[in-house]
Amino acid sequence: MAKQKKILVGPCEVAGYYRNLCEGFRQLGIPYDFITYEPHPFGYGGETRQPALLRMARWFSRFHEKPDRSWVTRVFGAWPAEILVSIWALGAIFRYQVFIFGFGTSLLRDNLDLPILRKLGKTVISNLGHGSEVRPPFINGFSQSQKGEPSPVDLIYALSRQNKQCMINNQKYCNIVIGAPYSTTHFASDRLINIFNLGIPFQPDQIFDYKSSLPNLLEDESEARAVRILHSPSNMTGKGSQQIIDAIDRLKQRGYAIDFILIHGRPFKEVIEEIQHCDFVVDQLYSDTPMAGFPTESAWFGKPAVVGGYGLDRLRSYVPEDMWPPSKTCHPDRIEQAIEELIVDVDQRNRLGREAQKFVQEKWNSVAVARRYLRLIDGDIPDEWWIDPEDVAYLEGIGLPPIQSQQMIRSLVEKYGVEALQLAHRPSLQKAFLEFAGIQDSH
Repeated sequence: MAKQKKILVGPCEVAGYYRNLCEGFRQLGIPYDFITYEPHPFGYGGETRQPALLRMARWFSRFHEKPDRSWVTRVFGAWPAEILVSIWALGAIFRYQVFIFGFGTSLLRDNLDLPILRKLGKTVISNLGHGSEVRPPFINGFSQSQKGEPSPVDLIYALSRQNKQCMINNQKYCNIVIGAPYSTTHFASDRLINIFNLGIPFQPDQIFDYKSSLPNLLEDESEARAVRILHSPSNMTGKGSQQIIDAIDRLKQRGYAIDFILIHGRPFKEVIEEIQHCDFVVDQLYSDTPMAGFPTESAWFGKPAVVGGYGLDRLRSYVPEDMWPPSKTCHPDRIEQAIEELIVDVDQRNRLGREAQKFVQEKWNSVAVARRYLRLIDGDIPDEWWIDPEDVAYLEGIGLPPIQSQQMIRSLVEKYGVEALQLAHRPSLQKAFLEFAGIQDSH
């Protein structure tokens, strides 16, 4: 049983997901370690140990991470760090029985440890459902620079091959691969655990003081009070921040009293504090999920989220009704109208906030999600948790309008051929992408 197996969670953090998952394990009394190779810049915390070898590796890493260092200094910093991490990883392979990895990472570079773990009969769960780890880069707006400059076609080609290989390695050697319908299925050949059946764990009461009831924060509910709207992008280009700002400005010009708060690149604690002092949040313009990390955090405090995306209506067909996260979803072209609706309709705003809060506190709290992971570890997996990638065909991507992804697909195919899409294993999806980009398929 999972309760007798020591679990290692790591070696990276993704938006507090693994800190919160481990909080669930802690409350359930499950033996685990949460160890990361690098501290997260937003300070989520929660690591149980900082092994001496990894501390030493971090010290050496400083010499090769700064571009102003000479190449000699950078090389001599990189190799000791790599060797120290590898020594620690080899020990961990024998120390733990269960491994939970995230974002395509594992203990060794290029997933070299996965075949070893498989050979030794270890239980390995890989979560590839966070977003960009295996999403085709030609439909990924987060591959752009922060200034919105598209990545060179050569880089997109290299990333496509890299992401495809990551998927192949994980499906070949891991016991369980978790994925999201719209970001993980393109390169997949075998079925995945649908991340919507697990949820995004979140439980801030271990860190912050807050009111668990719907905190419609401002006691003044008069029409004269400005509505406080929060936007907290991790990547302003990919999140469509400028278009959101423009929509808010137009609403202000039309006479709406709006107190718009934009915070970017700030620690997790500051984001949580701002959430508690807003009426609702605007997440992003081009999303492929109705409730990513930021809307989940907001929902915990009873604050609804406006989320734009191209295929969110169709996504419902891949998610059980009782696991669909409540948010105000809309087509990107209707982001202004969606924001306006929540400004004007206080009853809708409060109702959606209550529904979102109830959902995350009951379905996505840390203990509930940790229990589902224990079922994965024990092999007690309901049939409905699986998703067949052949059943999903999503073309629009995330973080950019279709015209940009279509241009990238055309450039990629023009220079490297149809094979550059890495979709030979799914001919129908490959054909759909070519038609999407206006390319005549000669095959």
